[in-house]
Order: sequence, then C-alpha cells, then structure tokens
Amino acid sequence: MKNLFILFLIALMFIGCSESGTSMSPGEWKIQGVSQKGPFIAGSMVYIMELDENTMLQTGRMFKSTIKSDKGDFILEDDAPYSRYAMIEVNGYYHNEITGKKSSSPLTLRAVTDISHREKVNVNLLTHLEYERVMHLVSNGKSVMEAKAQTDREILSTMAMSESEDAFEDLDIFKSGDGNAKLLAISILLQGDEDIAGFTERINKLSLELIENGSWNDSVTRNAIAEWAFEKERNNESDYAYLDREEDIEKQRFPKRSISGIRKNILAWGFSDSLPNFEKYINMFWADNYGLGKCSNSNKGDTAINVNPLSPYAGFKFVCDGTLWIFTHKGTSKYKGEYGTLTDKRDGQTYKTVQIGEQVWMAENLNYDYQTELTHSMCHENKQENCDAYGRLYTFAAAVDSAGLFGDGGLGCGATGWEENPAGNLKESSRGVCPEGWHLPSKGEWEQLFAVVGGEINAAKVLRTADDFGTDEYGLNIHSAGMFIFGFGFHSNPGSGSSYYWTSTPAKMKFSDMEGAATYLRSTYLEFEPQMVGFQSNDIAYALAVRCVMD
Repeated sequence: MKNLFILFLIALMFIGCSESGTSMSPGEWKIQGVSQKGPFIAGSMVYIMELDENTMLQTGRMFKSTIKSDKGDFILEDDAPYSRYAMIEVNGYYHNEITGKKSSSPLTLRAVTDISHREKVNVNLLTHLEYERVMHLVSNGKSVMEAKAQTDREILSTMAMSESEDAFEDLDIFKSGDGNAKLLAISILLQGDEDIAGFTERINKLSLELIENGSWNDSVTRNAIAEWAFEKERNNESDYAYLDREEDIEKQRFPKRSISGIRKNILAWGFSDSLPNFEKYINMFWADNYGLGKCSNSNKGDTAINVNPLSPYAGFKFVCDGTLWIFTHKGTSKYKGEYGTLTDKRDGQTYKTVQIGEQVWMAENLNYDYQTELTHSMCHENKQENCDAYGRLYTFAAAVDSAGLFGDGGLGCGATGWEENPAGNLKESSRGVCPEGWHLPSKGEWEQLFAVVGGEINAAKVLRTADDFGTDEYGLNIHSAGMFIFGFGFHSNPGSGSSYYWTSTPAKMKFSDMEGAATYLRSTYLEFEPQMVGFQSNDIAYALAVRCVMD
C-alpha cells in the first residue's frame, strides 16, 4: 500500500509538470510556419533560441534551419528544449510588396512564443513589433500570455485598427480574414517608399517607442506614412492621373504608383490566387491621421475636414462614399485681403486682381478669345464651360501675340505653334495677349512672386486655390486649366492636378547636327504641381493658360 501511495504522488508530480509545460519529452519537439514581410526567400536562416521560463533570457540552447522555398516556409525540429518559451529569428532577403522585387539587403524579424502547445508559429512584422514590449511587460510581472494580448491590442490601436481575434503568430498575408488583412496593411504601410535601411530604422524606432507605454507618438513619421498611403489611394484610378491618351503607356512605365498596383505585385509572385482586403485598413490609417473618423454605410454622404496641420491637404474636405473617404479637392481659402478689379476693354470681361508684394496680378486665368489666321486660343476639350470656369488655353504664338495685334514684343514668334519655327525677336515682359496696361510675365517676375511667398516649394501650396491642393493664402487662386499638346490632344483635366502657365522668357535651341544649322524657339513655361513648382524649357507645341501682371 505504501508503495502504491508513493507511485500515486509521482504520477501527480508528472501530471502537474506536463500541464505547466515546463518540459517536453525528447523527440516530440517540432515547429513549422512561414516567415513573411513579404515572404522570405529560400535559403534565409531560421533560428529558435530557448528562453528561461522565469527570466525570459536566452539559455544558450539554439537550433537552426533554413527557409525551404520562396513562400517563406520553414521547419525546426530537434530534441525538446528545457523551457516552454522560445524566440524564433529569421534573417534573409524578402519579397518587397511595394516594388514587387526581392529586397536589396537582408532583414531580421523575431517572434516570442510558447512552444509547449504549438506546432506552428509564423514570424512576421507584427510578431517583431510586439517582441520588445512583451519582454518589458513580463519583466514587470505580467505573464507571457497577458503581455502578448495587451501588446497586440496596443500595436493595432496605434495603427488605427481594432483588436484582432487571432494571435500575431497565427497570421498569414495570403489567408483571408481581418487579422491577415491588418498584417498585410501594416507591412505595406511601414515599408512605404523606404529602402531596406530606412525600413529597418523605422520599425526599430517604432518597436522601441512601444516599450514603455505601448503607444506611438512620432507624429512626423506617422504623417509621412499617411501621406504616402493617401497618394497611393488617389492614384488608384490612374497611375499617372494627369495623362489621358498616353495613360496606358504610362501605366506600363509606372505600374506600381497605386494601391491596386501593390495588390498586383503580390499576386504576381504566384503564391496565392487571392489576398485579404488590406486596402480597407490602409485607408483607415490615413483617414485616422487626418482626423476624418470612420466611414461606413451609416454615415454615407457625410463630409469631414482634414484637421492634421502637418498634412499638405490640411483644411480639405472629404466625403464618405459608404466605405472610403473621397478627396473632393475642396478646401477653405485662407486669403483675408481685398481684391481689385480689371475690365478688359477688348471684350468687356472683368477679372479679380490682387497685390502681392510690389506686384499686382490677375487673380484669374485670362479668357480673351485670341483668333488669327495662323494661331488661336481654345477651351479645354472645346467646351465653353471650361473656358468660363478656368480660362482659355493659348498657343505660344497666341500668348506672345505673334500677329502683333497689340504690340511688336512677340511679332512673328512661333506662328504655327510648332517647334520648327525660327525664333523671333521676343521681348521679355511684353504685352502679348494681355489687356492694355498688363503684360505676359517673365520667368524673373514669377520668381519675384515666389520670393515674396517663401520660395518655390511653399508657393506650390500657398498660391494654389483651396479647391485645387492649396490654401490660397495670397488670393492668387492658381488652378489647373488643363493643357493641349499638338499631335496628341488635351491633357491634365482642369480643376485638379498640375497647372501650366506661359512666360515671356524665350529659350533657344540649336540643331547643330542639321545642315545649315539654325536657332529655333523653345518656350519657358511654369508648372505648378500639387507639391512643387518649377520652370520647364520645351518645344512650343503646347496650348497653356495665361496669367497677366500689371505694368
């Protein structure tokens, strides 16, 4: 009887030890999974390092293997480690979701896990981000299970996402479900347009910032990521939005400018026929960064304003379409000054004017209908409503008044609007097509304006209309009127996108390889892009908008 009692106590001790997971029998230990950023490529190294159950420090016991295929799959098996806890580390090259190509340098990702009841552990960006925070919470008295659950909630919250029902080490970017969609979205967001060095620095900084309080307070980095994501969403309709007829060609040249392009990149790897709805969570991230709130069927049609002062789109209006906040290009002008007026005696049209520094500018695009036998002005897409809203488009010959209707400053210059026209004696700051007392501004006069408003980079925002990417702080109301290219047609839809204006400054090009080499006229025009301005020198086969400045 005594011997039976001793055997019974030994059995209880064995059962208790087994339930606690502090040891496993040799030969039973095997862990498999996938390692993903995008997937790590075949040959990448995989290590499993035993952690002391009490201190969570490495014991020195380690097993290693390699990634078996470009899908990122691995298997680790050996005699059982002494502890239930382990760190799995993967180091190697991975498939980049943004470029569609393999990374240019190796990356290291980690996961901490309880292997006593697991046969599968996936290593990914989320398991890596949780690692340091989990270790910190455990050192402060939390159990590993409690620490992981809390950390997972904190990471998703800081990325503007709700709690996931799945543990991070169960997630797979090629599987369906919200948790997998969140993993892929965060992986894409944090990669952004960073190279491997920039990406590694970004995730390491985020991981360290999470350690103390489980939050992310780097508003500059967060905003940069949100702006990148928003631009990708805006490019979904067209990879190069301001091109029309050449759009298909440009999409071949720039296939990865949009979120839809990223989806195509990942599917092109051939590892899966479908992906979870990661786009939903990318959009939630930038919308949260703008302070727009949630968008669903319950508030479809509601509008919200971007209240993030760090965003170049601060103050702009968005409309909820039931699933996504749509950019309306509508903002609020910050100009609080007064406008003057100009009446063009030629046709009776009246324009607003504004003084900026020592210059007085038209605050609207010119809409005078210039027509001669050799050249003319036009409405975008030949629609009168575009002229009424955005002004007319002028060939270079029309802009400088090549027919000499109002002066001789551009007489004979670029009469047909093509490059193959000998340069006339173009005079800078001549009247051109402008009303009496006003003239076509030179490159130097535009530069004088930019100096007053803080330089070319600042000008792109503060001079543009609030309905077209800007804040219109000086009342100049720069907006896109579209453009026309001879031989190709109309480009750049009016009302949004880049804006183009003629200057009176010529640029000349010599064709030295032609017999009897001559000098031909090339134009200097101004291009306002949504976030920058610059001067271009090109052939004169364009029709662009005109702004006039007072003599």
